Amino acid sequence: MKDHDRSIVSLGDANFLSAVFDKAEKENKLSIVYLGGSITMGCYTETEENRYVNLSEKWFEEKFPKAEISFFNAGIGATTSQFGVARADKHVLDKEPDLVFVEFSVNDDNTQLFRETYESLIRKLLKAPSVKAVVLINNLFYDDGRNAQEIHNEIGTHYGLPIVSVRDYIYPLLESNKEKREDYTKDMLHPNDKGHAMIARLIRNLLDREYEGRIENAVKPALAAPVTACRYEDSRRYQNTDITVKSEGFAPDTHESFQWSDPFKGGWLGYKKGSKITFLVKGSIVMLQWRRTINKPAPKAYAVIDGNTAERVVLDANFDEDWGDLCALTTISENAGSGLHTLEVVIEEEGKEDSPFMIISVIAAN
Repeated sequence: MKDHDRSIVSLGDANFLSAVFDKAEKENKLSIVYLGGSITMGCYTETEENRYVNLSEKWFEEKFPKAEISFFNAGIGATTSQFGVARADKHVLDKEPDLVFVEFSVNDDNTQLFRETYESLIRKLLKAPSVKAVVLINNLFYDDGRNAQEIHNEIGTHYGLPIVSVRDYIYPLLESNKEKREDYTKDMLHPNDKGHAMIARLIRNLLDREYEGRIENAVKPALAAPVTACRYEDSRRYQNTDITVKSEGFAPDTHESFQWSDPFKGGWLGYKKGSKITFLVKGSIVMLQWRRTINKPAPKAYAVIDGNTAERVVLDANFDEDWGDLCALTTISENAGSGLHTLEVVIEEEGKEDSPFMIISVIAAN
């Protein structure tokens, strides 16, 4: 076994990537999307060209020189598969990708919630007509090796998907002192250029192995029965351009952003105590995406479903970390019942003048 083969958790069903290779060779065209968090986004790389996304995409350009290869980096920092499944329609599927790489193993926790949101995302991608294959990537925290690959790989194996574990390759080398952590990362999470080059090599190795074992006239496998309830599969995201609200003190956030991936845009801002905004949404699961900020003191608010203040959810916008603001995603109710519901957000403590309470979006599912 080659050293890099240690990273291959599973080659999966050969039909998946064989169908991608067939498209590239027969139609000379291919669309690829990378969906993930800050590692996919390329945090801590010197240039965009040094991101694992760009480096691994070159494998397709080299293998299929006649094909028109397009790729899109859909990475947004500090986001999970819970948000990933909600934004998949606008950030992934609207590109009509043939192949999607998914990387959330350091952002998701090893819990039943993320087991379900991750499977919901995988099913949503596999059901899309254009998608021929999904490849899973497991990154890691370099200090202790933790990630969510246990639950992610359970789902990936169930659906017969190819899986690359960066953890399975590099962590044994770090633990045995054959490699030094500081050579790959500054903060024990985000890879530097050398770290991204390593991830790309592991992906390219998987693709080499898949290409060696490719089959002719590949047919996309039938979708397996779900493992979890997959209640998040139909997640719908609403911002100030696609939902009507009743506002008493909140205003649409219209600031312009130079990056499509800026998560802090398209929502609503409230400043004063007592300000309230009301949404009418359909779904048993109702989630609120909001900002926690290092610009303190920040406001405190609460959210209620259908006026039930006994089960209100407190939203403290004061963020205790120092690396920047957080795009938080909070479940307000996961069993509201089918049909329409009101979601109210009320500010009960003001922050300082330049630190409003920011609602980014409302997400509903099932």
